[in-house]
Amino acid sequence: MKKRAIYVAFASVAVISLTAEEVGITKDIPSVTIEANGKSYTIEREKRPDAYLTNTFALTSRPSPPFFVQPFKVSDKVETYGELELLDFIKHKRGLFIDARLPKWYEKSAIPGAVNIPFKIFLKDSPERDKVLKRLGVTYDKKGHYDFSGAKTILLYCNGAWCGQSPTAIRALMKLGYPEEKMKYYRGGMQAWQLLGLTTIVPGKDEK
Repeated sequence: MKKRAIYVAFASVAVISLTAEEVGITKDIPSVTIEANGKSYTIEREKRPDAYLTNTFALTSRPSPPFFVQPFKVSDKVETYGELELLDFIKHKRGLFIDARLPKWYEKSAIPGAVNIPFKIFLKDSPERDKVLKRLGVTYDKKGHYDFSGAKTILLYCNGAWCGQSPTAIRALMKLGYPEEKMKYYRGGMQAWQLLGLTTIVPGKDEK
């Protein structure tokens, strides 16, 4: 009984002390504004004290296959990012931010500033893959081989630590010869992003 009373008292204090102004990203960063797709987006944390995840990302049970927990690192040279590193990347436009999920996921909700390049594009040779690689700064040398000297730095994400879509894209690019040090991986994905109450958009709707 005593333990329960202590818990209730603690919860009451936590709710009372929480105000909208105090829900920042960090102590010194209340929000981050980025420019993407010709529009300005303000990324901040959800300020409602009673906000909870109610969508598919609230689920903890994922059938495996295909949803196995992913390693923290895709490779030793591909840097794994957290939310603050991601925000710095998109705010300062340090490269191309890629949502590697299938369109059916991307169209429902995405992180502001991301472009959708589904992981399956990188899995087999096709005109579409060549077009995407060209967009990433990849060219051909005189022998007709890929030239990655001008390849862009890219940051990829998918649905979360249980989702293999962005790791699959990264591994496929590694096989093609894409420089590992020019690829970054946001392992937390949409689930961690939403658990922290960070801003999401509905592509096509919020981008108008």
